[in-house]
Amino acid sequence: MSNPNALNRITDLDAPLLQFSGNPTDCFRLRDALEGVQIFGGIGSGKTSGSGRAFATSYLKSGFGGLVLTAKPDETAEWVKYARECGREEDLLIFSEGSKWKFNPLQYETARSGRGAGLTINITNLFLTIFKMGQRINGGGAEEKERFWENSLTRCLNRVIDLLKLANEEVSIYNMVEVVSCAPVGDETLRRLAEMNDSEIQEWAEKDFCIKCLYQAGNNSNTPQQDRDFSLVQNYFLRDFAGLDERVRSTVKEMLLGLCEPFLTGILYDHFSSETNITPEVTFEGKIIVLDFPVKNYLVAGIYAQSLFKYLWQQAVERRDTNRYPLPVFLWVDESQYFVQEFDTIFQTTARSSRACTVFLTQNISNYYAQMGGQEAMSKVDSLLGNLSTKVFHCQNCSVTNEWASKTIGHNMMAVEGGTYNRAMFTAGSSRGESYNMQLLPQVLPVEFTTLWTGGKTNDFKTQAIITVKGRTWSDGRNYMKLIFTQKA
Repeated sequence: MSNPNALNRITDLDAPLLQFSGNPTDCFRLRDALEGVQIFGGIGSGKTSGSGRAFATSYLKSGFGGLVLTAKPDETAEWVKYARECGREEDLLIFSEGSKWKFNPLQYETARSGRGAGLTINITNLFLTIFKMGQRINGGGAEEKERFWENSLTRCLNRVIDLLKLANEEVSIYNMVEVVSCAPVGDETLRRLAEMNDSEIQEWAEKDFCIKCLYQAGNNSNTPQQDRDFSLVQNYFLRDFAGLDERVRSTVKEMLLGLCEPFLTGILYDHFSSETNITPEVTFEGKIIVLDFPVKNYLVAGIYAQSLFKYLWQQAVERRDTNRYPLPVFLWVDESQYFVQEFDTIFQTTARSSRACTVFLTQNISNYYAQMGGQEAMSKVDSLLGNLSTKVFHCQNCSVTNEWASKTIGHNMMAVEGGTYNRAMFTAGSSRGESYNMQLLPQVLPVEFTTLWTGGKTNDFKTQAIITVKGRTWSDGRNYMKLIFTQKA
């Protein structure tokens, strides 16, 4: 194994990462990688073991740091093999159940350095990200009738987080649950509170966490900003929340508790609710984090864990100083339909300046439509794919994807042959005429994507794909190339 520190860490935008032919212009460059890659291919098409393997090993050989999400149980083992082949074993960090690694997203966002750190609205947005993921997983959508509940949940989260911060209590899942569970309700309870003296309130606070936090927050308010924040918190818990209709209050409470529930047991509790000893920033120095919580094993918990880390990794990449950390990083997501979020589109618009290389792999475009859901699913998916400038198409039986791929590559004027054949009825003579006319036709017909090699022993472990890169014309003058990828190291 080679020394990772001796690798050729590529930072030049025009440096070739992959060579597609003998012509030096037919290459995949760093600037192409920074504009994102989308790989499509049906089941058994060789997308992961063919082009996927080629892109992955090229990023490793170039010294990039990265984040790898997993859907299938064998993906981590594949990345261990890639790292070994490329001399990057020492840079590989396997974040799995039972490992030493822990990442508390609330603690990370609260304690991280830099501008905007610890802002309540950002911490709340983490939970709203979980909320939307849960809606999508359960088949729900963000319809207008649900906006009220989302707004109510947002307000509740803001006040709970502010209360914990003002009380100098840890902003943790457990403490958030305690605050909401103990929040005073009912006119009689509020009347008793209003009539109590300071010592009586202190006595109550010893057995009621919400009252304890309110008491401490009031004593800790020493600045005009803290006074304003405490006023909002106090009014919410002693008037607004307590005075809500029972049905509305219980619904908001259950929504918040439902968000916290997955983090109170299992892997999310063990690895994402306590301390933090691994952060997204380690990838800036060349480490590769593999989130070994495959969806096929961990189901919804695996999606929550990996999606949260991915979301905070993307934010860390966006705010990093690329002058200090110029090394490119990559985000690798196979079976990407499980993990796509609206933020991916926003992230991709600035990925080039952030020196981030995104690679998504999925079977077909319909996977994205189904996962995005809602009335705007198609426009959201089109926007996301429009920001992934390199498209790789392997063998595909989905007609929707084949049509989309053909349209993406585009049309061109082509000569179409026509002709006539005349034969005289009473003579042996005959005549034939030929003509050509120019027509605007697809450069690659949809049916051609169904006949690409799928690798395996039958095809000598070689798989075919058609690639197109935004703004690129290859040495043959076309904007697409048919390539062959080997499935063997």
